[in-house]
Amino acid sequence: MELKKIVEAILFSSSEPVDARELRKITGKDKVEILNAIGELIKDYESRDTSIEIIKVGEKYLMRVKPQYAEYVERFTVREFDRGTLRTLAVIALKQPITLAKVAKIRGNKCYEHVKKLQERGLVKAEKKGRSTILTTTEEFATYFGLDSAEPEKIKEALKGYLEAE
Repeated sequence: MELKKIVEAILFSSSEPVDARELRKITGKDKVEILNAIGELIKDYESRDTSIEIIKVGEKYLMRVKPQYAEYVERFTVREFDRGTLRTLAVIALKQPITLAKVAKIRGNKCYEHVKKLQERGLVKAEKKGRSTILTTTEEFATYFGLDSAEPEKIKEALKGYLEAE
């Protein structure tokens, strides 16, 4: 079987970014062969001008729907979070790191329930610092929303760019 097709099948099947090391373990091929196959796939998808793309997320690779088609897919798929939870998540993403108390001041007491849901889903991380709880987004957040990076500054830039485009 052709390595490129095997890598494509794995990326297609995964909802998470896949590390080249994982692909090496699965296929038994070396890093150079894996990276060449990924590079060829990226070029193939770009040249075919499809609604799908393969992006690099940190040191991993993810197959996703291009952002300009995401709104159509969202209409098709069931909403996982209610509007209030998404608004709480937006506050955390834009103002991170932010204390839980500040989020509550901005979003109200319902935010505690929202934060719990977001933590359970792995989109938000809460760390105790003294008597405060500091909230930040996670790598899973970046993956879930198809962002190229999980770094807070990159997330803020992407979200601000999206909001300005609206």
